[in-house]
Amino acid sequence: MPRYFFHVRRGRVVAIDKVGVELTNLAEAIEEAGRRGREIAAREALSAVAPEPGIIVIDEGWRTVLELPLE
Repeated sequence: MPRYFFHVRRGRVVAIDKVGVELTNLAEAIEEAGRRGREIAAREALSAVAPEPGIIVIDEGWRTVLELPLE
C-alpha cells in the first residue's frame, strides 16, 4: 500500500510530515488532505488564528501530488 505524507505550509515555512500514512490510492490521499485541512481550519478559527495557507501531499517518491490551499 502506498504511503502519503501531508506537509503543512505556513507562509515560507513547511512543517514536514516524516511519518506519513498508508492509503489505498491518491483518491484516499485527497480525502485525507481535506479532512486534515478542515481540522486545522476549525481549530484555528476557534483560537482566532488565521488558517494555514495549505497542505502539500507527497507520495512515496517524494513527488508533490496535490497542494490544497486552506482559506
